[in-house]
Amino acid sequence: MVAWHRILVKWWWQDMGVGLVAASAALAASLLYLLVAMVIPLRFSPDAQYWAGYAPQYAFVAGLVVGTVLWRRVMSRVSTPKQGAFVGSAMALGVVVIVPILAGVYVLLFPVLLGVVTGQKLHYAIQLYPAPLWTAVGVTRTVATAWSPLVGAPLVPFGVVAGWAYQRRRRLSGY
Repeated sequence: MVAWHRILVKWWWQDMGVGLVAASAALAASLLYLLVAMVIPLRFSPDAQYWAGYAPQYAFVAGLVVGTVLWRRVMSRVSTPKQGAFVGSAMALGVVVIVPILAGVYVLLFPVLLGVVTGQKLHYAIQLYPAPLWTAVGVTRTVATAWSPLVGAPLVPFGVVAGWAYQRRRRLSGY
């Protein structure tokens, strides 16, 4: 029982560690994007600027989920650093794809969430649809075009280096 618990906790911490590294890299790339956008004036619409400002929170969640779920499923103990670099780039691309989807889902579910928080009946929130659906499609498109390409450019190399380094350290240390 103790050995099972030790193995389960060790795997869980390793999975969460990879997820936190992916989430931190996604957050760092997203904040780097915001810093560059403040220094170099990008000609985006106010709506695109608004959603690009909210994208770092979605990037952190997407990185945590993608890193925690994908790494353990794909990588094994005998994986090479080259395979780690490939999976790191795939995780970065996954984050770049998932962030616009998360923003759209948030907008789509916002009337229902607001109804739950304020104590309104569900049918009041349902009456608002299909307007939030079209807004969610617009937000997803906006984040995918204004945020994803510019954050994906530094995030994919971050993912490659992080995946390579993680697998190299893991092979050298024997974990």
